[in-house]
Amino acid sequence: MKNPSPAGKVKKGSPALSQLIINTYHLLYGYELEDIGKSHIVVENGVIKEINHGFRRDADYTVGAVLPLPVNAHTHLNDYRVPEHCIGYNLSTYAGSKGVKHPLIQLIKNPILPKELAYVMAQYSIVVDYQEHFWRCNEFREELSGYGVKYIGLSRPTRYDLEEIGYVLKNCDGIGISNPLKLPSWVVIEYAQISNDKIVSAHVSETKTMEEHGSLHYLLNYRVKPPHIVHGVYLEDWEYKLLADEDIVLVVNPRSNLWFTGKLPRIDKALKYGVKVAVGTDNAGCFHPDVWVDTLLLETIYKDIDPKIFLEMTIINGYYAVKQKPLIIREGEKAYFMGVDLGIANDRSGNIYGSIINRVIWSPYKIFVKENNLYIHTVKYHFKRLNGA
Repeated sequence: MKNPSPAGKVKKGSPALSQLIINTYHLLYGYELEDIGKSHIVVENGVIKEINHGFRRDADYTVGAVLPLPVNAHTHLNDYRVPEHCIGYNLSTYAGSKGVKHPLIQLIKNPILPKELAYVMAQYSIVVDYQEHFWRCNEFREELSGYGVKYIGLSRPTRYDLEEIGYVLKNCDGIGISNPLKLPSWVVIEYAQISNDKIVSAHVSETKTMEEHGSLHYLLNYRVKPPHIVHGVYLEDWEYKLLADEDIVLVVNPRSNLWFTGKLPRIDKALKYGVKVAVGTDNAGCFHPDVWVDTLLLETIYKDIDPKIFLEMTIINGYYAVKQKPLIIREGEKAYFMGVDLGIANDRSGNIYGSIINRVIWSPYKIFVKENNLYIHTVKYHFKRLNGA
């Protein structure tokens, strides 16, 4: 048994990995994320063959907790190339159609996946990217596939004609609408047809103006079928019920919403009406694209809600946002999970779900198992004490 050695980088495993045995103090099992406690998990040829109580002497690694891989259900990866340019700007002047970010990401085209961004992306099974430049979806897809990440690029045409929409769908996985209210009705009708086979989603009710002018209803009235909408900051009670009735996932981006609007979606109301909620990080140049930061923020603000609910948003509901089956931990399932160190909470925790949310960001190592591939991200901390005079 061993802990991952601190190397300060992501190590990619070999596709030839035939068996892996991991001991863990906590394991979140199945759709219910039941913590089965001190146990071990055996992976053979990319499939979970055994989960049982107790440690094994022949384990390859020992970790604090094993849990499903998270999904980043909404980000803008292009922004990462132009960091912190949102400071001093509001939503319109930064990300609007004439916002400062657009000429910047046109001007600075590379690198699309800097090393430190790859470290963060490696933890995900799926990343949903609102890609401003549809011709770059394949580049991001190829780069992220090297880390076992499924890239779902949702883009939009630069002009409104059928040929351009066709180019978007050829390169990307669907349509990501920045503001439905700016679309001519014939385009929305076209998107309704596309939504029968492809993902069509949109920023909805991100601002008070979008809510007052009915951004959600504009889409639904033309029979667009989005599997998810993004933001929903100003949604009213009856709209939460509508989302639940239509089985539309609400993707929240709490850091972004607080930064640009000073307000959050009403998570309590979403849960009250039975809306599935997933978590994204929004503009990667403004907000470090680690979904655990946003999950922790939600737990901190909504302290009366069971932390397990927020964990479900991050490691279960993100899959539903893009019409995918969640990659749960269960015998016979493909092996997609992560192992982390929870420090003292490995042995004792008042609430293991809260400990995971609170501590996963600071884990000195993270192991990512993706079928036959093993990725290890470790951080080496150096402390030097200087004697005072």
